[in-house]
Amino acid sequence: MRRSLKVISLLMLVMVVVLTACSSGNGGDSAGGAGGKVDLSMTIWGSEDEKKIYQERLDIVKQTYPNINVKLNVVAGDYDQKVQTMIAGGTAPDIMMIAENYQAYASKNQIIPLDEMIQANNVNMSERYSDDIANLMKYDGKQFGMPDRAGAMVLFYNKDLFDKAGVEYPTKDWTQEDLLEAAKKLTVQENGKTVQWGYYPGSWWPQWMQLIYQNGGSLFDESGKPTFNTEPVRNALQFMNDLIFTHGAGPTPTEIADMGNIGADPLFAQGKIAMETTGFWNIGSLAKVEGINWDISPVWGETNAFFNGFTITNASKHKEEAFKIIEALTTPEAQMPMIKAGQDAPATKAGLSSDEFLNAEYGGKKINMAAFSESTIYAEPFNPQWNEMMKLINDKLGVYFNNKASLDDTVTEIQSGLERLYK
Repeated sequence: MRRSLKVISLLMLVMVVVLTACSSGNGGDSAGGAGGKVDLSMTIWGSEDEKKIYQERLDIVKQTYPNINVKLNVVAGDYDQKVQTMIAGGTAPDIMMIAENYQAYASKNQIIPLDEMIQANNVNMSERYSDDIANLMKYDGKQFGMPDRAGAMVLFYNKDLFDKAGVEYPTKDWTQEDLLEAAKKLTVQENGKTVQWGYYPGSWWPQWMQLIYQNGGSLFDESGKPTFNTEPVRNALQFMNDLIFTHGAGPTPTEIADMGNIGADPLFAQGKIAMETTGFWNIGSLAKVEGINWDISPVWGETNAFFNGFTITNASKHKEEAFKIIEALTTPEAQMPMIKAGQDAPATKAGLSSDEFLNAEYGGKKINMAAFSESTIYAEPFNPQWNEMMKLINDKLGVYFNNKASLDDTVTEIQSGLERLYK
């Protein structure tokens, strides 16, 4: 009998040990219970240097959520194609970095709306973001991402060229007409050949699209019908072509080709153009160029933002924990490594107004970093068929911006194509 009691006691002890081990939370897939650990995966694009900054930011978040582990994966090459393959293959990440095509994912139910979790976690979006930046990641009235970066397109200008021409520096109060007049004065010819242009308009969509919205226009009306064949659109496209072909204040496609098709940023760095509108990335490039005296200004009127944000996939088994991570990544503490590294313009109010961002030095000097927070961003017309829309538009505008098609034919054909696409 004693031997039986000893065996029973031993068995009970073994069971207690096993049960204790099972409840200790060491399993990586456990999402519940005190001390339970959760493993998440997160995909981003970018360089190895950028990966280091994201990891540093995740390490900061880890201090708040020690039981949530995030494996960071940099997807090289065609990010969207590879991520779609992961989703189709059942290996979708929990957290995805997405930019302007987030609506394509949202329309396929591949990422989830965050509104309920935002409310449940008492996240004040109005305190965190300006309305125009918060709205960058809304689809069908719902918030599908937490914006992380959102640098507005700003006007880069060569101060020495402005001084030489006796032109006052640009301000936010400029108009399109002010831009044109300055560009004409900043254009220089030698022996009948233009050697310096006032402005580089280009055919890149952010440059012509901002003019449309500055004119009070849009690409769609409130019911979602295309509005390309309207006066605000016509006036914007005419302005671009006139600046180049009528006033000669911007290089033609032929002149750009003759200079090697090297793009606006290098031409600005070489002093061949006095102004260009582009994104935050050009700041870092110009900081390495010696002998150029430059600064930035908010774009005249509304402009667009180059942004990305964090989203949660519908396939994630740990959505609540994933939200905690992306919410924490967009706090001032976790955005600071990005700001200090001069990686990009933060999307948050706190980041844009921080001393570290406003007083950062580039190339040994301070520039007008307040230009980003002072910019106004229009409601960019992102939609699930964005890629098809832009191909249709760019195919026609490419001919028009070479001055080989009439404005009437161009807007009429684009309007008809958009009506077929969005019928």
